[in-house]
Amino acid sequence: MRIAIISDIHANFPALEQTLKSIEEQNIDAVYCLGDLVGYNLCPNAVINEIRKKHIPTLAGNHDVKAVEIHNDGSNDIESYAYQIVGKEQIKYLSALPAHIKLEYQTANKLIKILMVHGSPYSNKEYLLEDKNEKDFTNIFLDSNTDILICGHSHLPYHRILENPNKKGSYFHAINAGSVGKPKDRNPDCCYAVITIEKSSNLSKKDGIKVEFIRVPYDIEKTARAIEESPLPDIYAFMLRKAY
Repeated sequence: MRIAIISDIHANFPALEQTLKSIEEQNIDAVYCLGDLVGYNLCPNAVINEIRKKHIPTLAGNHDVKAVEIHNDGSNDIESYAYQIVGKEQIKYLSALPAHIKLEYQTANKLIKILMVHGSPYSNKEYLLEDKNEKDFTNIFLDSNTDILICGHSHLPYHRILENPNKKGSYFHAINAGSVGKPKDRNPDCCYAVITIEKSSNLSKKDGIKVEFIRVPYDIEKTARAIEESPLPDIYAFMLRKAY
């Protein structure tokens, strides 16, 4: 099984478009999205429509929740512009997105449990950074009863392997898919993750699963200029160019 994980598109349709083209070339069995379809850019409706057209299972990110709240509150200040431009039908879609996706995959020797979240199992606003304290990190796996935890939110891709403290010689895998539309790792190209789990995969080995991070170029400068010509703050264009 090969699954592609996309996250944090942030209304950047040109980035999503190129990412989906790349995924089509990867021999992928399924695509999942960890949320944050909106905010920071000009094409939230196009992004949402494309995700829906492709029938990609998607989580609610914190910015998706914020967009729904702003529409419900009727906010119309300039700081809310990125959310005000989300259409009513798209808001309805965002309001129905789940907080978690759970998968199971039977290998030759184990039923592997996979949990997808936007931020953490506890909150879509919580950051699970790569350098998180090991004991605290493993406790999240134990609390969630999962073997593989896949998250987004920080826009910083990583694959961290942690030993299960309750079962020596067995490993947990924490994976952050990075960001399609607004990377923060100083590489402005789109980022998504591909996870390969075979029938022969064995979590008693550190390399029991394969994780790849794919970078995809797109016309960043054109996208940044469009932001500068819009009511959005110019800092959003700077963030795109610098992946900051």
